[in-house]
Amino acid sequence: MSVKQQIRKMVPKHAWRALQRAKADMKLKSYYSRQRKRFLSNCAGPWNSEQSEHSEQLRGTMVYYIHRIEKGLSHQCFRDGFGRSAFSELKTVMEQWRKHSYPVDDVTYQVAQNVIRAYVHKHRAIGKPVPRFVGEWFPAEIASADKPYDSAAEAGTKTVRAADKRNNASSDYATLFAGRTSVREYAEMDVDKEKLHNAVAIAMKTPSVCNRQAYRILFIRNPKFIERALTLQGGWRGYSMPPVLALISVDVRSFVSVEERNEPYIDGGLFTMSFLTALEYESLASCPLNTMMRANQEQEIRKLLGVPDYEVLIAFVAIGNFPESIESPVSFRYRPEFVTRELN
Repeated sequence: MSVKQQIRKMVPKHAWRALQRAKADMKLKSYYSRQRKRFLSNCAGPWNSEQSEHSEQLRGTMVYYIHRIEKGLSHQCFRDGFGRSAFSELKTVMEQWRKHSYPVDDVTYQVAQNVIRAYVHKHRAIGKPVPRFVGEWFPAEIASADKPYDSAAEAGTKTVRAADKRNNASSDYATLFAGRTSVREYAEMDVDKEKLHNAVAIAMKTPSVCNRQAYRILFIRNPKFIERALTLQGGWRGYSMPPVLALISVDVRSFVSVEERNEPYIDGGLFTMSFLTALEYESLASCPLNTMMRANQEQEIRKLLGVPDYEVLIAFVAIGNFPESIESPVSFRYRPEFVTRELN
């Protein structure tokens, strides 16, 4: 019998459990400390004066503001002249990019240029003047607004049609996956409950650590709850409430060791993607929304929706039927080689 086994036999069960908890607590503190340092030292936060000007941090910030502008361009109730703050931030990032002599033929920088051109095209198409701040801040992009560009750097909006989604169930996986896009405005009709349950059944094939299947999903149809939840979440301003809002979470009680501390987010993320694809298969429109909120917001959402503390919040998903025709952000994608490394 090992020394550890002898000690365990001698120590009362409640004391042994207390020791195990203390040991786990120390390990968790160590793990989280390293994670905290890694994030604080490398993210594009304003406190990282040197790191925030690295090409990857600038790239990520550019994409953030590109997407904000695309969302405004896709809005059904388009508001001409919108986006001054987003364009101001985009201008700063693009200036930093050029200051450090990063390549202006980089796809991210080109997409930034093209979203400005798309903004100009939109205003011209509806007979509205291009805001003065755009002309002052981006004279080169204004001058070249009609310039054709590489499809890899496409920006702006694309048209999504309900008619193109009706036969999704007969599509092959690659076509189904490539055709999925986030939609934030929906047809005024009820969502078929059976389609929702079918989507969950499909998503249950999602792999999880040791087949734990700890994901949980809450469907919310009460308009008052939906409106309050999305107001707290903060990322749905300017849109009508979706017919259905789903909240995906993961039950932490299914996990065993402190080494599994991040597994709820991994399993939950996998399930969310499976669920989104399954909704597309069922010809339902959807848009995932993050649950990265301040502590008080999270607590209010938990209280509102009755979500217990032992469940980790993963994502909201707005769900509805496709309208006859709607604009959606292009949301460019990098080519595979951009994200791929090989170790031979």
